[in-house]
Amino acid sequence: MGKILFVEGTRDLSNGDLRRGFHKLLKQVLEGRMPRLVMGDSASRTIDKFRNNRTGHEALLLIDLDNHPEQRSAVLSSLELQPHSSRSFFMVQEMEAWFLSQGQALDQFYGKDFSSKVVSKLPRAISKPSQKLMQITRNSDKGKYHKVRHGSLLLELLDAQKLRRDFPESDRLVRAIEA
Repeated sequence: MGKILFVEGTRDLSNGDLRRGFHKLLKQVLEGRMPRLVMGDSASRTIDKFRNNRTGHEALLLIDLDNHPEQRSAVLSSLELQPHSSRSFFMVQEMEAWFLSQGQALDQFYGKDFSSKVVSKLPRAISKPSQKLMQITRNSDKGKYHKVRHGSLLLELLDAQKLRRDFPESDRLVRAIEA
């Protein structure tokens, strides 16, 4: 039986398709072993869907940490996910840290007048990556960063192998899906 990955993020397609973005990103490293992706909306709704999974598939969870990486264990406890820690994964603070870590994707997406050189070399040290991304893109060709409209397209531009090297939690997720 296959796996199912419950991902924090909207199912609403009016501003973009986050599910498609995650699918294209993961497909780079999981061709032929892709889990079924289910967008769960808010973190709490996604966690509920994960906990109440009755599909018969092994369930995995991917949500924003909304905290620094060293707070992973405390966040797991606060969300009552400790019993599921081996199947719970975090997008660092927010998925935007992934975008900030790959300047070439930002340059490609935001256009010739945008320069990723304004991005911190340590995106994991930024407490609110989404706010940083909104700030540095406000004058870009595409306008200020939009979590769904831009995020869904930026996911497709990321290098999944680089994410695995740069973010241990991303590598741990891929290994869990492959297992």
